[in-house]
Amino acid sequence: MSKITTLKTELELPEYAQIVATQNYPGIAALLNQKPLIPNPVPQEELPKQLTLVNLFQAITPQEAVDTFKIPGLLDRIESVANGNDRVNIAILFEVVKTYISQNSKDNLANLLALTEPDPNWQSQIFGQSRSEELNIYPVNEQEVQEALN
Repeated sequence: MSKITTLKTELELPEYAQIVATQNYPGIAALLNQKPLIPNPVPQEELPKQLTLVNLFQAITPQEAVDTFKIPGLLDRIESVANGNDRVNIAILFEVVKTYISQNSKDNLANLLALTEPDPNWQSQIFGQSRSEELNIYPVNEQEVQEALN
């Protein structure tokens, strides 16, 4: 079936009667191309919580922080991987400093790595398919609407 034939068949449906009567070809095309908002079928994921340098400092004692950050360049490296939420490299850096910190601090750091938060970029509504997409005739323009109706 051609695009115009499909469009003509669609526009003969009763739900289009009022707008077809106006002969508003751009409006009809826009209606057919409009993508409705629908509930997001993908559930919101839990992602590793974004850690900060402050979080990491709070997990260890002040003396452990002083001892640990005597290692040249370590503070900058920890800040870099924390800002990037790079869990693999954060864990590797924890291995580097594990001899400088207590078991309690190790447990605190492990708990930090286990924290999650809802995906901040997830949206409860997303764009669905337009009617013209459902009919496999997307996009529809005003000239095609006019041709289908005349």
